[in-house]
Amino acid sequence: MPSDLPDAAREETKAGAAAFGKYYYEALGEASHTGETSSVKQLDAKDCNVCSTAVNNIDKEHAKGWSRSMNPYTVSRVKAVERPDTGYKVSMEVKVAAHKRVDKDGKENGNVKAINYTLTEHVIWQDGRWQMLDWIVT
Repeated sequence: MPSDLPDAAREETKAGAAAFGKYYYEALGEASHTGETSSVKQLDAKDCNVCSTAVNNIDKEHAKGWSRSMNPYTVSRVKAVERPDTGYKVSMEVKVAAHKRVDKDGKENGNVKAINYTLTEHVIWQDGRWQMLDWIVT
């Protein structure tokens, strides 16, 4: 697990699920900025297709020498609700700041407009830790 994963996100509790969900999405934003996806990959469940797609897109951009000029995500209003099947539904408000896509020399090669949305994640406790199983943006 990533060394900076908060202690709360290591607990099999409702608060732990919420802390994990928040950490995951902030880590995904940081990966889009740095191009380093290994910590996010440690958090994904094997069956998380949306996770794989997001990580693969970051890896493809990084292979081209591209990244985001900053971690664009700010999350708030994080809450967890137990699901009837397994795990928790973690929802949060996400503000994506206007930012640039830059090349390896820091030159701008794309603009991303600011946007706000609700993110809903499905997190599960498996193999002694939280894992991201799915998410949807609305």
